[in-house]
Amino acid sequence: MGSSKVSHSFVQELLSRIDIVDIISHYLTLKQSGRNFVALCPFHPEKTPSFVVSPEKQIFKCFGCGVGGNAITFVQQYENLSFFEAVKRVAEIAGVELPREAFSEDSSTVEVEEAGLKAARYFYSHYERVEDYLLERGVDRKTAEKFLLGYAPPGYLRELKIKDEALTQLGLKSSKGREFFRERLIIPIFNHSGKVVAFAGRALKEGQEPKYINSPESSLFKKNSTLYGFYQSKEFILKKRKAIIVEGYFDVISLFRLSVYGVVAPMGTSLTENHVRFLKRYTHSPILMFDGDSAGRKATIRSAGILFKFGAEPLVVQLPDGEDPDSMARSSPDLLKELLSRPIPFIDWAVETVKSLPSVERPELLRQVALAVAELRDINPFLFKDYLSRLSAEFGIDETWLKSQLPRVRRREESGLSEEPIPIYEKAFLRALLEGVALPVEVSPNIFVSQKVAKLYSLISQTGERDATALQTLYPELSALISDVLFMEISEEELRRYVCRVLVKELERRLKRVSDISEKVTLKKLVFELKKGNFEIVEQLQTIN
Repeated sequence: MGSSKVSHSFVQELLSRIDIVDIISHYLTLKQSGRNFVALCPFHPEKTPSFVVSPEKQIFKCFGCGVGGNAITFVQQYENLSFFEAVKRVAEIAGVELPREAFSEDSSTVEVEEAGLKAARYFYSHYERVEDYLLERGVDRKTAEKFLLGYAPPGYLRELKIKDEALTQLGLKSSKGREFFRERLIIPIFNHSGKVVAFAGRALKEGQEPKYINSPESSLFKKNSTLYGFYQSKEFILKKRKAIIVEGYFDVISLFRLSVYGVVAPMGTSLTENHVRFLKRYTHSPILMFDGDSAGRKATIRSAGILFKFGAEPLVVQLPDGEDPDSMARSSPDLLKELLSRPIPFIDWAVETVKSLPSVERPELLRQVALAVAELRDINPFLFKDYLSRLSAEFGIDETWLKSQLPRVRRREESGLSEEPIPIYEKAFLRALLEGVALPVEVSPNIFVSQKVAKLYSLISQTGERDATALQTLYPELSALISDVLFMEISEEELRRYVCRVLVKELERRLKRVSDISEKVTLKKLVFELKKGNFEIVEQLQTIN
């Protein structure tokens, strides 16, 4: 399927009409610090603010994790949106009207999304067929409407009058052309932007197997990246920075009915790394609330390990044996709310849980807890040591032996997660370019240590574009680098010295390829002067092009 686009001119106009401080303040609490504003970074855990917003330059930069960009790229990363969706979201927040001519949406994508909403509303129009069942489960009409719960009657393919391609994309029609969700309770699946991209169907009759079926994955629906209920609680999660992870559809729906918001569930699968990458943008301490049985305990430990791997520190709510969030929402709503009001850190939950087990079952669960904690070894070594010491003390296990039993987790550098170091003189050289300094010679991208610097320099050379905002819009993957360069505190003298250093590397590159003696002598003299920081000699370089 194709993609949606927005005109560059409109993006530039939008950025000129908004204030980045206003946009980011919609998500974070900013405090003024001199000419800039600061906040705790939403993209990595920290206790001291390193996230800086410059109203003067209309950019942001985190000096802890390196992320940076403009208002659009911030919203794009914070809400996990496409660039197209982020532009629309920024315009919405700022109250800027969207001219239709500025947007060109992929027709096939729009057609499927419109078909998804049409089908969801059609199934909801047959709500009466499942009303009694839903009421038995404690779901009232208002809640059902919020999630567009409905019923798939026989003959729905004929009545929907949706094109075959859209029916297939949405999974409404089986590979054999049959009604895939016939006579089932329908649960529309909204993506994180609020588009209906798939469906789930629950059995209503005896012998109707399996109990739940889902639309197959498509270009619009990926199970390992979609969290059910996120769209309905999006604003709450954005404002409160809080999320509760449960296991199933009705866990989400039942808690919503109790006015417990921020609840999300994986799509019929375990929590994945993609889910965690997405959630970590909103909260660093999500609450895990799984079923109160052995399977729920194992799911809690496994999920905690994935959260630790990405720097999050989960909290846990332990439900009574045999209960799940859905059943407790109906039978003991007050107790459920009380438990949710006092979640405990994972390590406290783990110690209590292991101690509550018969002695024969303890070693295996303790091993699983230790494996989950091992994910912290390189992400947060201090917390890793603290947790390991706690397990050692609580269960009388030698800490050294316990550590030796853990598999070695690959370091971040080995897994390719670390940022490449960028020499300060290369960043200063880019700063000079962005500030309009004219270069006397064209340098080769191959002289740069940083591949990102080489790429940005090449793009600037090819397009002639030196406006930072325009470059961040055109090349969002380089936004962080551009912000980093613009936030540099550097004097004019230092800037010239670093430009000279880059020019020296270019001339030394040329020296290796020159055979003419007089030309070599000339280049060596220029290199000598540039190494002394003689910026005035730069004008003479124009003669060697």
